Amino acid sequence: MNSDTSRDPVLAHVELVPGGLYGDRAYEAALSDLRSTVAEVSAALRNADDPRAEQLTRHQRVLGRAQLQLRPDDTAALERAHALSRTVRRYLAGQAA
Repeated sequence: MNSDTSRDPVLAHVELVPGGLYGDRAYEAALSDLRSTVAEVSAALRNADDPRAEQLTRHQRVLGRAQLQLRPDDTAALERAHALSRTVRRYLAGQAA
């Protein structure tokens, strides 16, 4: 066994299984984008007043549904997921100003 190889992290040698769960990088990116946006909305909810909290809660529900409905083979849905995340982030940025 080569000493250089033994120092490499195991994960550096792991490859995605084609067609496996989360095997599609576009799907992973869309799902990650949605999850990140949900986290941003959740953080904003902590300090939100009533009218803003209602809108943030609606955004949170829509993002949650989008996560559940996302499919690796539905490229249109993947694009919509990114668009939804951008829309919600713009809302958050506008409310922060």
